Amino acid sequence: MMLTQSFDDKKKELEAKIQALEAEKVTLQEEIPHLRENLTLLKLEHQVQALENEVFDLRAERSNLEQEITNYTQPQETHLTSI
Repeated sequence: MMLTQSFDDKKKELEAKIQALEAEKVTLQEEIPHLRENLTLLKLEHQVQALENEVFDLRAERSNLEQEITNYTQPQETHLTSI
């Protein structure tokens, strides 16, 4: 009788473990696509931020160059001294 009870206990234990693992598997299968989506969004947000920074820097450089060009193309004021 001891052998049978030990068998039944072990069987129940293993069946419970199987159920727990199957439940965890389902949960993980549901979570993983959401985590992948979140990661994709984070990567895209990072890429957007990096590009925004580059565009900002390029706009500033363009503005500076345009200002320099304006400075060189505007007629220079000449100061004539009267004699």
